[in-house]
Amino acid sequence: MRPSAHISVGVQGVGTGNPGWTGRLEKNFRTEAGNLNVFGGIGLRSNEDHAHPVAGTKLEMPSHISLGLQWDGHNAHPFATYGLDRYIVGFYLIGGKTLGYLFGARF
Repeated sequence: MRPSAHISVGVQGVGTGNPGWTGRLEKNFRTEAGNLNVFGGIGLRSNEDHAHPVAGTKLEMPSHISLGLQWDGHNAHPFATYGLDRYIVGFYLIGGKTLGYLFGARF
């Protein structure tokens, strides 16, 4: 599988509602357990005047359930998602402590 590049715009900094953007490179590896994704890049929040490195990994199983860990430059956030077609819903632990939810759509 080929590497890919992504740019995303969203709300970062849960609890503050900071808009931000992320640019990252990804690589997928097919395994017997599912698709293993690793990524790294740069993120910027509107309430900060500097960029942060971002990185993470996730395992997407054939059942469309993913388990992963994302580091946003401040904290690591474990997560679980379910994807159906272009939509994604899930939960994550903000800083490994506070429960949050996520949803998204791929375009």
